Parts: sequence; C-alpha cells; structure tokens
Amino acid sequence: MDISALIDMIVSISNNILILLSIVFLYTLSNYELYKHKRIKQVVTGIVVGFLTLFLMTNPMVFEEGIVFDTRTILIPISGVFFGPITTIIASIIAIAYRVNLGGVGMMVGISTIVISAVIGILWRYIFRRHKFKNKYLEYYILGFTSNALVFLLMFFLPDSLNVIRQVFPIYLILFPVVTMLTGVVIKQQQFRIQASNLEKAQMLLLQSSIDASHNVEIYVVDSAYNYLTFNIFHKNQIKAYFNVEIDVGFNVLSLLKDDNRRTRIKTSIDSALKGEIIHDVIYTTLPGNKIIEERFTPLRRGHDILGVTVFIRDITEQRLHEDSIMRLSYYDGLTGLPNRRYFQEKLVEVNDNQYCPVSIITCDINGLKLFNDALGHKMGDLVLVKVAEILTRHLLPNGTVSRIGGDEFIFILPNTDYDTALKMMEKVDNEFDKHLFNGLKLSVSYGIATKLEGDHIDDVLKQSEVQMHKSKLFEKASHRSEFIKSILNTLREKNPREKDHSTRVATICTEIGKFLGMKKHDLNLLEAIASLHDIGKIAIDEAILNKPGKLTPKEWEAIKKHPEIGYRIISTAPEYAEIAEDILSHHEHFNGQGYPRGLSGEDIPIRARIVSIADAYDAMVSRRTYKEPMTHEQAILEIKRCSGTQFDPNLVNIFVDLIENGVLYL
Repeated sequence: MDISALIDMIVSISNNILILLSIVFLYTLSNYELYKHKRIKQVVTGIVVGFLTLFLMTNPMVFEEGIVFDTRTILIPISGVFFGPITTIIASIIAIAYRVNLGGVGMMVGISTIVISAVIGILWRYIFRRHKFKNKYLEYYILGFTSNALVFLLMFFLPDSLNVIRQVFPIYLILFPVVTMLTGVVIKQQQFRIQASNLEKAQMLLLQSSIDASHNVEIYVVDSAYNYLTFNIFHKNQIKAYFNVEIDVGFNVLSLLKDDNRRTRIKTSIDSALKGEIIHDVIYTTLPGNKIIEERFTPLRRGHDILGVTVFIRDITEQRLHEDSIMRLSYYDGLTGLPNRRYFQEKLVEVNDNQYCPVSIITCDINGLKLFNDALGHKMGDLVLVKVAEILTRHLLPNGTVSRIGGDEFIFILPNTDYDTALKMMEKVDNEFDKHLFNGLKLSVSYGIATKLEGDHIDDVLKQSEVQMHKSKLFEKASHRSEFIKSILNTLREKNPREKDHSTRVATICTEIGKFLGMKKHDLNLLEAIASLHDIGKIAIDEAILNKPGKLTPKEWEAIKKHPEIGYRIISTAPEYAEIAEDILSHHEHFNGQGYPRGLSGEDIPIRARIVSIADAYDAMVSRRTYKEPMTHEQAILEIKRCSGTQFDPNLVNIFVDLIENGVLYL
C-alpha cells in the first residue's frame, strides 16, 4: 500500500473516530435519561443508536472493495454496557441490515463483528454489575481491548487476511481500546452528572417539602441583595397576614419592613450572616399577645463561598411561658408563692459575703398547724399557710427575702440588717397576728433571730436562729395549745350558739352521776371538762350541716359521725387534756357495740364516756332542734330506759333515773 492510500486510511478512520466522539459529546449535552419510561425509551434509544451506527458505517475506512472498517466495534459494546440488551439488539439489527445491504466479500465478517461487539457489551454489563472495577479507565480499556481483539481475530477469515491484519492491527489493538476507554469514561461521567442532578433535584424537593411541612417555623433564604431565593408556605402566609403582600422569588425582603428599627435589625443580622456569622436573637414584640420571637440567621455556603442567608423565625411564646413556669416551680413554693428551699439555699450562699454584713436570719415556725389540720382539715391548713405567708411578706423589709423551706417553716434573710431592726420587724408581725383571727382562731409563729457579723459563717448563724426558734416554741407550745382549744370552743359556740347551754346541762348531769358513784374531785373535774369539750370535733363540720333545718342525708350523717375522732386528735395534742382524749373519742360508743367510731362494747368503753353518753342523749332529746320538736322530760326518760343495755350502760341508766326520781337531779 502506497503512502497516499495509507494517509487516506488514517484520515478516514480519524474522521470516523471524530464522528463517534462528536456523537458522545452531543449525548453529554442532552442529559438524556434512559430509565424513565424504561421499555419505550430502550426501543427508541435502540433505533437512535442503530442510526448513529449507520452514520458511522457510511463514513468508513475502505480497505478495498467489500472490506471496510469503522468504530461500530466501539459504539455497540458501549451501548451494551450502558443501555442494555434491548437497545443494543435493536441497534445491532439495524447495523446488520445495513451491512447486508452493502454486501461484498467481507459481509459475513462485518456481521460477525457487530454480533460479537453486542454480545461482549451485554455480557460485560451483567458480569461486572456485581464485580465492579474501582478504576473505570481500566475497566473500559479492558472492555475495548477484549471486544476489538475478538473482532481482530475475525480478520483471518477475510481474503488476503495477512495483509489486512498487518494494516489494521494498530487500529484494533491499540487505538480502538483507547477510544473505547475515553468513550466509556465520558458516558459514565455523564451518568454521574445526571444522577447528581437528579439527587440535587430530589434533595431540593425534599427540602422544600420539609420546610413547607413546618407549620410553626418561618423559613426563607435571601441572597446578598436581600432578595428571596426560596421560602416556605408558612412564611408566605404570615407575610400575607401581617403585610397583605404576596411575595415571590426575587422579592426584596427589606421592602416589606416599614418600621425603621425592625428593618435595620433584620438588615444587620443578614449582613453579619453574609460575613460568616451565625446570628441568634430572641425578640420581645408588641404584636398581639406580646409574642416572643426567636430568629436565627445562618450563612448559606457552597464550598468557601457564601451565596446567601437562611433565616428561621419561630414563635416561642408558649415555650418561654412553659420554661418560665418550670423555672418558677423550681424556685418558688406552689402553695404560697414564696421562694422555696432551693432559692433560699442559693440566697444563703450569696449573702455569706462580708459586703452584706450584718445579715439577720429569722427562722419562723407556725404554732399549732397540726391542730389546724386536725380541727379544720388540710384544706384549711393550706389556707393558714397562705395567710401566714401574706402577713410575713407584708412586713418584709425592702432588701430581704422570706422563703417557705418546708411544712410550717419560714426563714427570713435580711442583708445589711442588724438584730434590733430584725426584732422590730417581728414585733410588728406579732402585733398583726394578735389583731386578726383566722376563722375565729388565733394564728401565731415562734421565731428565732441570729445576726451574722464579719468573720461569722452564715451556716453557723442559721443554726443559731433555729436553736432560738426551738427555745421559743418550747416555752409557747403548751400555752398556745390551751389557747387554741379555747379558741375552738368559742368559735364552735359562735357557729352553733346552743352548744354552750348544751355543754352546761350535760356537765350538771355528769357531775351528779359522778358524785353518786363516789368519784373524787379530780375525776369530777374531768367529767366537767369532758362535758364541755365532748363535741369540740364539730368545729371541722360544715356550719350548714350543724344548723340544717331538716333531716340529715346519709352523707351529712357520716360527716357528723367523724366529730369524736377529730375531737380526739385536737384534745390529745394538749398535755393538760390528754387524760380525757379517750373519753372524747368514745362518747358515742354503744353498750352493745353498735356505736361509733370503734364499735367498743360494755366496760371496754371508758366509764366517763358512758356517763357523758347518757347525759348527752337526754339533753339532745329534750332540747329544741331546727329539724324536730323537743321531747317532754317523761318521754326522754322512757327512751333512755328503752335503750338501757343496748345504747347505754344499764347500771348508769338506773343511777340516772334514781337521781331524777329522788329529786337529786331536777331537770
């Protein structure tokens, strides 16, 4: 072959390669995706690849009549690898049909090259789907070398094969594998770009869906010119609601803000974020409801460049109120509203510094809170705590704090306050307690004062105040309980005026029975005390029940039946009355065990309680009640006799009746 023919061959094959590479380049510009509507696209793609193969085959390198060479052995295996069997088979059929139409001595070899190229491409696709090459350049080079080497072997079936092989072996064994490698890598890179583009679109769709799904957070993105790049639906709706403006991408966010202060604040925050800062602000607005708004401005980055700012706006009013509520509960007593032990302990550490000297500590304890709880119930006891807290707070010095640190104990911390000033304050507290009654009952506190001077430790001063308080309580305890019981009696008689006369008459009957039994003066005094105090537990019963004009309901009757137990708890707290507490508890027990509250019977019931039981019942029968007319003396005596041995001790009934019949008791 002369030089001219060789040059023509080189130019021809170069043109064919350039055509192939141009086709590949055009493909990279198309963003063509095979896998959407897969079956139809595979057929269409097969037809397109087939005609592209025809285009390559119409511009071949002609060796001699009937023997031509082109880059179909590159395009067809690449089609098998990237586009699959359907596309490749259709393209191969079109190429084979064209090669048959060309005819010539090399027709069968030409058809065989198409078939082998297609088979290798399809097999490669499935074999190396599981066993992937990490190096794609190497993979596609081996693909090109394998397919073209097999095609090259077919050259032995051509006429003058040795001459043909000598001329074309550099093309098939060196050039075509390299072109196959380049073609495969370019198409693979295009697929990567398409996948990345699809992933980016999916992520953008997911991001937009995510931000639109938020119904309590405004999210928007602006560029460096403060124009919207994107925003969620909630932000769009909020802008419409507050400014009556329909925003769109490209709209300038600052143009919405007519308030200069707000516009300046937003602009400053965006500018700071554009410089790479993350800005977080909590804004207390004057919007309806005094809303609290959280704003966060974050740089939107691509690599090292800042493209814009992402803004998050959230109404945190309810969250802040909830947090404040939790914080308040952790530092303040839920009942009285005063600071609690935790607050007190932190404050105590704070005032241990000498700059607060002198610091006076006052430990206070409510006198008789248990009596209030027993006499009036725990709800009333809670009201006592609230009332005491109000009085203590009312007299609190401006620079001090008073805390409820538990139960019935309160502590003042008075920085820069000497002992005398603290004492004067507590004297005012005492005076107010003396002037006011709570439900007719007197309130008071025992307290101890200690003052920290420079060099003292606050914990030692606190202990001193506690010691002083306990000493004070020890001296006041007995007298306070006695006074409290007297206050209860007075209050009960005010609520139910007939109680005083009832108690006097019962005391008279009990004393006479006691004298007949030969009781000593001490026991007679106890009988008289029981008669006066036996219904003290009624202080805890609703006045409406005590004075009800009609018959009591079962529920009301159950409330009445609790008064012996309440009376017992009240009386047992006072040492001077402790001896009669059992009698108070038992004065509604029946001799046959059918009474209340414990169902005692016979002589298990204290004798003083058995005596009071008869006197109490008799006086109740002959006294006028809002719900019944009184019995006559005779009717009451008959009823007492009828209940002898069941409700009442029969021996005591006989004594009671004898005393009346003999004129000792004149009723």
